[in-house]
Amino acid sequence: MKSILLLVAAVVVAGCSGGTTEPTTPPTDLSPSAVVSQWLDAVVAVDVAALADLVEPGGLAVIAGVENSVRSDELVGLLNGGFKGDLAAGYWRTFRDDFAAIRGGSLENLIVVDETPVAGNADFVAVGVLLDETTGSVLVRQTEAGWRVDMAATVGPALVDPLSDYLSSALSGSNAIPISDAYRSSVIPALDAAIVLDETNADLVFGTEYLRQLIEG
Repeated sequence: MKSILLLVAAVVVAGCSGGTTEPTTPPTDLSPSAVVSQWLDAVVAVDVAALADLVEPGGLAVIAGVENSVRSDELVGLLNGGFKGDLAAGYWRTFRDDFAAIRGGSLENLIVVDETPVAGNADFVAVGVLLDETTGSVLVRQTEAGWRVDMAATVGPALVDPLSDYLSSALSGSNAIPISDAYRSSVIPALDAAIVLDETNADLVFGTEYLRQLIEG
């Protein structure tokens, strides 16, 4: 099953205002499918408070930072809780609108169809989604707070080269430690899970191994 990255090709951070801010913390016992359903609803509504509770934060911060070529100190700020408010609203609004522009259909029309554990990795589940006759998957990750949508696993495979370039550059700077820690804990496990779903993707396999080698020095 292919990831949702094949359904939406690009995401950018935009400094737009707006979005719901009331706290809507989901229960920790939600199933992976229920989490994805709530995530889709929250993206459509640009409900940044709900999204903060439905998405794994470390991978999201890295993906958003790399996509937008932020400075290493800015990425550390995102990792330390800076991905919120207008910044988060702009990101999710753009994600929603790009999906509609590229696919010709709204995220509202995505149907959650099934869920499949990722073989060999109990922390990840692939939740199948359907738009018209196009299938894809959103990967969710088990965290201390429950299942959360993992953006690094879901869209990261399309960004493996920029992820590698960013890390390679960051390792020579003053923010090498927090960034490499984020890659180690959030990005590499997510990409490993994505590989299970797309084992023939040589770029993904090679890129993930290269990231691992960069971190291990």
